[in-house]
Amino acid sequence: MINASAINHAYPTAQQPEAGKVKYEIHETYVDMSKTQLGREKPGPYETPTSRKLARKRFLQKRPVQASLMLVLAAVIVFSWQLLNNTANSTDPTIAGHPLSNPHTHLHTFALGVRPGTLYLGTHFGLFTSTDGGKSWPQPRGALNSMMITAIAASPSNPDSLAVVAIPVSGVGVQSGVYFSHDGGNTWNASSPGGLSLSAYPYTVKAGSAGGGHFYAFYNYAGWYETRDMGLHWYAITDDALSNMQTPSLLPDPANADHLWLGGDSGLYETRDDGKHWNHIAAVKGNVAAIVASTTTPRLIFCATDQGIYGWHEGDTQITQLTHLPMSPLPSRLAIDSTGSILYALTGQDLWQTSDSGASWVHRSRFDRGDIIALVVDPSQPQHLYAGFFLPAEVLSSVDGGGLWQKLTD
Repeated sequence: MINASAINHAYPTAQQPEAGKVKYEIHETYVDMSKTQLGREKPGPYETPTSRKLARKRFLQKRPVQASLMLVLAAVIVFSWQLLNNTANSTDPTIAGHPLSNPHTHLHTFALGVRPGTLYLGTHFGLFTSTDGGKSWPQPRGALNSMMITAIAASPSNPDSLAVVAIPVSGVGVQSGVYFSHDGGNTWNASSPGGLSLSAYPYTVKAGSAGGGHFYAFYNYAGWYETRDMGLHWYAITDDALSNMQTPSLLPDPANADHLWLGGDSGLYETRDDGKHWNHIAAVKGNVAAIVASTTTPRLIFCATDQGIYGWHEGDTQITQLTHLPMSPLPSRLAIDSTGSILYALTGQDLWQTSDSGASWVHRSRFDRGDIIALVVDPSQPQHLYAGFFLPAEVLSSVDGGGLWQKLTD
């Protein structure tokens, strides 16, 4: 369609041009307007081909400088972002000697060492150790500080032999699994059973009684594995349904390395031949939440399930379910001293105690939070308890059987 204003602009007089010339000149005007709209301006009156070449040369000479400046600016931005990100997400202690002082730190587990006064904290960023009962924590940052430490086991045969479950914080570049130390935590080596599926995930670790290198590890979707040489060799001790057991509890026998109790959502099982055969203990009903035992001979054993608390002496043919329990819901955690004289039970946020094998119970305290991740009794001091909490991370200590609590570390 031809615009009338374009025609008048091309031909200001009333005289009509020849037909062929109209088409040509109107077309020519339209093209000139399009060039102007596209920014293709005509050369200025003083611009020459030589001056255009010189301008282009100067422009090309500036490009490397501009590119370098852009790279420097990008590097400054990346460095600043990393600095701010590391500052915001750092979980190094903000106060020296207080391993849980950084508000970003989670506490995953708490454990006692074999030597008196040795305590371990498994945090979201490494392992911390105290050798004086928690009075001091000398590490400026945790061992294996790029890892979440979710389970800790110390060998009863060798206090310097440790095993932990470690999960990379970032999930990239570092192997998850069981890490072993033969020198009290100064150096570490990772080890995992061979042939694990990609879905297998390390869940917990326990110390055995057949020497300093004896440990058990449970992998979700794979089962229980045993090593007697600090992870150099592994072999499975469960299969089929027992390997798929969820939230399992393993109780080794300090007097017999081949004797184990195993509990979980499939019930309670016992083996006396190191896992070659497992016997289901039908007298204990429900999903097992915890199983503990004294170190006396015979051992006094207690097992908490979603159906109740059961107790018996090692070797007894009869297992007794405790009756008239005053707590509700049923306990999810148990702790027992080495003699078996005191049993503690945690139900929700409430702590209960019995000193007569469950015939009577005393309510000791109620915590003001429900994210408890550990309840541990000092085996040599039955009134000395520790309670660990996830976030904000802290450990409380009681020396009167849970009546009064004070902060051990933060």
